[in-house]
Amino acid sequence: MKNSILILLLLFSINTFSNKEKCITIEEEKLPNYKVKVIKTNHCVEPKEITVAVYIVTEWEKKKRKKRKSRKNDK
Repeated sequence: MKNSILILLLLFSINTFSNKEKCITIEEEKLPNYKVKVIKTNHCVEPKEITVAVYIVTEWEKKKRKKRKSRKNDK
């Protein structure tokens, strides 16, 4: 009986942790004159938090590279 309860509890915990959805989504939109409009939406907060920023293409690419590099180093 104990084993079956433990197995059910373990399965339930694995299920809840595996269904994590991404909180932040980032959309890129190209604008004229070598600019990029970045819309960042946070879905985890109750009123959705939307941030809009405009970058020069080279600046945005540099930020993306830096983010990828830091993510790669964390693993």
